Amino acid sequence: MARFNNECAVIGSVCLANTRIGEILGEIDKAGLTAEDFESSICRTAFEVIEELRANGEPVDPVVIADRMSERTPGDHVKFIGDCMVYATTPNNIAVYCDLVKDGAIRQRYIDTLVKSAERASLGDWKAEAATVWEMLQQLKTTDTALMDGEELGDSFLEYYEQVHENPEAAYCRTGFEDLDRQLGGGMFKSEVYIIGARPGMGKTTLAINVAQNVIRNGGSVLFVSLEMSEQQIMAKRISLETGIKYTDLMAGRVNGQDERTMRKWLQGSRGNPFFLTTRNSTVGEIARRARQIRGLNLIIVDYIGLISCQEESRGKPRYEQMTEISASLKALAKTLRIPVLALCQLNRENVNRGDKRPTMADLRDSGAIEQDAGAIILLHRPDYYEQKGAEAERPEMETIELNVAKNRHAETGVVRMWWHGNCGKILQISGREAPAPERVTEGDELPF
Repeated sequence: MARFNNECAVIGSVCLANTRIGEILGEIDKAGLTAEDFESSICRTAFEVIEELRANGEPVDPVVIADRMSERTPGDHVKFIGDCMVYATTPNNIAVYCDLVKDGAIRQRYIDTLVKSAERASLGDWKAEAATVWEMLQQLKTTDTALMDGEELGDSFLEYYEQVHENPEAAYCRTGFEDLDRQLGGGMFKSEVYIIGARPGMGKTTLAINVAQNVIRNGGSVLFVSLEMSEQQIMAKRISLETGIKYTDLMAGRVNGQDERTMRKWLQGSRGNPFFLTTRNSTVGEIARRARQIRGLNLIIVDYIGLISCQEESRGKPRYEQMTEISASLKALAKTLRIPVLALCQLNRENVNRGDKRPTMADLRDSGAIEQDAGAIILLHRPDYYEQKGAEAERPEMETIELNVAKNRHAETGVVRMWWHGNCGKILQISGREAPAPERVTEGDELPF
């Protein structure tokens, strides 16, 4: 009953506005009130009429509202409007009434979502349902459009500025590559989605693992969501990167005695590393559920975005629409957890047919809203890959890789060139013209953990 009274009070305030109608309607806009927020059908009809009158530039008048309502539904609408004006008594409290209606609507949507979820969970996979309900609740949050005024905005920014001025690390998570961090504006800013795009074999996963290991070495923690490679493959890449042992030798089990001892030593020393891995097919909601289990998480890496499962109700939609929803959910996840999400993305084959093989953002596959949602897009290109293709024996042990920051919300775009050591998946900054000799950890060396 209270909710009905609040809804009537909103309608009544509009009807009592007289010469203040512009101010009163402005308060409704500020609250973000929509017809869907009204539980009562008659109040919803009245609000729809009010919005229609506004859109057509017609007088928003109680008599006109009642008349237009009569054209839509039967009933004594004159009496209804009169009752609403009694509920409101004065339009001065319109902001309060709007907040009460909006709050009631959001509360009911939460309740409905949770009740339906509980019913489905009792019949199926409750863990999957928990992930689904998280995504639904994030969408519901977007309907809460409470606005901040100038004073609140100023205070909020000053609080943020003072925090990052005192500790720049509070603003972003560094990739560990100084040149790339500088190009990005300091690092991967929190609450942002970063995209690494490339054709297969260009080094997306390798770059992501290099970044993950750098974050861990700097005291951070990483959740690595591998939807393409197994846990054994990911671990082999990490071991190869840190020890210099060839990845292919590790995967084939043909490591010699000394290298095997080095491998085992690294594994023993890395047991306490905050590197968390999941290889299970996941929706964004399931990724979020796992991320919330990790205290002090600094970065989420998803390999790769095209393999993220969409929600069940979206599985019949075109792939473009599915990717748009997934992209928006990743953005919501980054904002909710206040950490960056680094998502890998496959490119289509268009660049293969061009004279210049360097990829562009137009090559993003099934991109949906990825371009719009991403804080930065990094496109990978290895010139030697195309120049030496088909001549593996002639391929240099160390070659260059280009990291083209093609979109950058927080700084300038530009290309960062680095050294690529394919055998062990190690990426190094270019400090001079000559390629550095690959480092190889031996049994007696101190291992990096």
